[in-house]
Amino acid sequence: MDALKSYYQYIIIDLTSDDINMRKIGISIDELFIKHENGFDHPESPDRIYVINDMLNQTEIIQKLKILKPRDATKQEILNVHTEKYYERIKSTKGKEKVFLDQDTSTNPFSFDAAMRASGGVLQSIDEIISKEIDIAFPLVRPPGHHAEADRAMGFCLFNNIALGAGYLLSKGFSRILIIDFDVHHGNGTQHIFEDSKNVLFFSTHQFPYYPGTGSIDEKGVDQGQGYTVNIPLSTGMGDAEYIKIFQEILIPIAAQYKPEFILVSAGFDSFIDDAMGGMNVTAEGFAKLTEIVIYLSEQLCDGKLIFVLEGGYNLNGLWECTNKVFETLLNYNKTDSNNLTESTKADSTIDEIKKSYSQFWKF
Repeated sequence: MDALKSYYQYIIIDLTSDDINMRKIGISIDELFIKHENGFDHPESPDRIYVINDMLNQTEIIQKLKILKPRDATKQEILNVHTEKYYERIKSTKGKEKVFLDQDTSTNPFSFDAAMRASGGVLQSIDEIISKEIDIAFPLVRPPGHHAEADRAMGFCLFNNIALGAGYLLSKGFSRILIIDFDVHHGNGTQHIFEDSKNVLFFSTHQFPYYPGTGSIDEKGVDQGQGYTVNIPLSTGMGDAEYIKIFQEILIPIAAQYKPEFILVSAGFDSFIDDAMGGMNVTAEGFAKLTEIVIYLSEQLCDGKLIFVLEGGYNLNGLWECTNKVFETLLNYNKTDSNNLTESTKADSTIDEIKKSYSQFWKF
């Protein structure tokens, strides 16, 4: 425990070292990601990709990134986490004008191809990191994925991109994978796919109760996976201080004990203060700080193996600001100040409850 405390203090305080100044960042982006459409006035629209692309070009950040041409996932790779019946269901929508998969998730003629390209872009990015062609990747993919269950679409999601990334790593011999999900909505699909496994640790901060209704503190995993699902359900109004303190007091010690070999981030920006799809108050600077913490976890625990995958975020101005700050942080442009852990926040009672609830699995 003493070693853990020393590590814990180091990871919080030492946020100004120069060992990552030359970090190589790769992005995956493709025309198919804007061809997938859910319909007029749907919040999960191609404009989300357009606005991030505009940000990268207007700020000239694009010049500092490696552009990856994403490949398609194979059927067998999809079947690592999805059922064959479900794969065939999504494939059957190809070329069809409109197919509703649930009340808010639909396809157009390009959606199957876009979903295969999105998942493949994540897998290719992983390969680029493993081969050390890049250090960190951020596939800017659509459709998003973390709500997709093994056998059904949900919440704008077709194939579960982040889960497919973890499944791909497992197939390559990795045995400890950390998934961090800070989307305002709980990643039900990701949780359910891995809830009986200790090979994937799923950590989620999310508004609760809220869509999709899962993610309570009592959901800790099943069978051999008990303790490897870590849900942080939050009431509305939580902001930077709360999220940062949760990452510092819950995520850091758990990650330090788990010792992941690869970190994957479901990067949803709908906990942004002005996003109508959520009720949180996280700012762009707050996302920068969370990114900085995750980078240092990856540097200290898994040789920097880290990938961000786009999930939600529906306020277009907010998406511009948040992704700008995240990319600046990934490129080591931006340094944010550590919060004082002694300062009280609105999440303190939740933090105490989480520590007590998970004390049989992790030391805090």
